[in-house]
Amino acid sequence: MSRRKWLWSAALALPFAVAGLVFASNHSRGYICPITGESLPCEKCCPLNSEHSFTCPMTGEELPCPKCCPLN
Repeated sequence: MSRRKWLWSAALALPFAVAGLVFASNHSRGYICPITGESLPCEKCCPLNSEHSFTCPMTGEELPCPKCCPLN
């Protein structure tokens, strides 16, 4: 009887484990911009935040944060 309980427990726990892995992988990517739908390194990189205060030494562009530069 205990083998049957282990099988049912494993069958019920598997969807929760998969959902946890999917949730963790989605949150490790960064910030998803609601306008463009892109995965960005931080919230400041989204066009919603128009504050430009960092100049990228590689491209010379004014960027919202150092994480947006191609060097990072």
